[in-house]
Amino acid sequence: MTSTVSSPKRWIVLAMVIVATTIGMMSFAAPFALLPVWIRELGLSKAQAGLLSGLWYLPGIVVALPAGWAFDRYPPRRIMLGLWLLIVAGMACMAISTSFVALCLGRLLFSTGMNAHMVGAPKILGNWFAGRRELGLVMGLYTLAFTSGIFVSLRLLGPVAERSGSAPAVQMLAATTLAGLLLVAAIPGAPDHAIASPASATAVQRQTFAPWSLGVGTWLLALAYFGYSIGTEAYLTFTPDLLVGRGIPVGAAAEAVGSYAIVAVILKPILSAFLTRERARWFTAMAVTAALLSVLLLFVNAPPGVSAAAMGVSLALGMPSLMALPNFVLPAARAGQAYGLYQLLYSLGFLAQPLVGATVDWTGSYAAGYAVVAVYLVIGYAVLLPYVRTLRATDVADAAGVPTR
Repeated sequence: MTSTVSSPKRWIVLAMVIVATTIGMMSFAAPFALLPVWIRELGLSKAQAGLLSGLWYLPGIVVALPAGWAFDRYPPRRIMLGLWLLIVAGMACMAISTSFVALCLGRLLFSTGMNAHMVGAPKILGNWFAGRRELGLVMGLYTLAFTSGIFVSLRLLGPVAERSGSAPAVQMLAATTLAGLLLVAAIPGAPDHAIASPASATAVQRQTFAPWSLGVGTWLLALAYFGYSIGTEAYLTFTPDLLVGRGIPVGAAAEAVGSYAIVAVILKPILSAFLTRERARWFTAMAVTAALLSVLLLFVNAPPGVSAAAMGVSLALGMPSLMALPNFVLPAARAGQAYGLYQLLYSLGFLAQPLVGATVDWTGSYAAGYAVVAVYLVIGYAVLLPYVRTLRATDVADAAGVPTR
């Protein structure tokens, strides 16, 4: 059913969700720029560094699926406010920490809130833009928040930490999350109520917690999301340290890796305008190929910026398509559980990310660690399997208010 909500209000909600997600992603990306500094200040091993980064994933194992069900069932704004209180508390803890344990505790609190936010944000946008032809573009614009947050984090935190240490950089992030909480509090109430017909609203109220009923294709999508996300994030986590080991200063290494965002920001809106349900799988496959090329370029003496540019192309293709697919192939009343499934498998990065750092520690070679990264990326090709190709949305049943099975 086409939304009766005014077009400006939909786009205002999109802008607010993008800004809030950007703020959260700045804190998520803090280890990308600060790991070399924390290693120096606290004497961390590469495995400990990978563990600190990997704590981002751990809470999703517990909260992802319940969050998906809750965002399908209850007003999203109310849930978001509670999540952002956790985000602010976590970053405040990290800002005053002086030990590895305190950093881990703050990272865990932050990650609990932000993992659930990552389930709810695309669900909210799917509700506001359900059935509209610009949904692919909307998801492309939304994923600009991932790129922008990581880019700003890499560009700002590295130089600040190089001059003054890690504490001022993390304190700056804590202040931005407080601003994010105020922004989330201003997001208009439940878009479900604005777009749903009485019949479909009743279907939402009857919605049960049943992620196992989403179908093999949806589980394969979640597996592909896991592999692609873990691989690309491991690249962003460890490449600055790889470059520092080659004699590049911390700030310059962070800026070189962060330059991927320039390419991604330029290409995402352009490419996403052509993103449809039929093309989404092929967008993802091309993204995996570009990410593998980016890893290869690190070891053939190419300039770091060339590798980063290939990663930018990859993320311009891959994140919009993967984020749009649940809204393309499932009715709006079930998409939240699909995003919860995404976040659940993605949360297995708690084990996957430290494996990259541990492989470097064991072998003394970053080449071995990036071989693990490449294996993760290849999992993204799961989107090409027949179960995903034949997966279709049950839009007719949803519009009639019939619960899907």
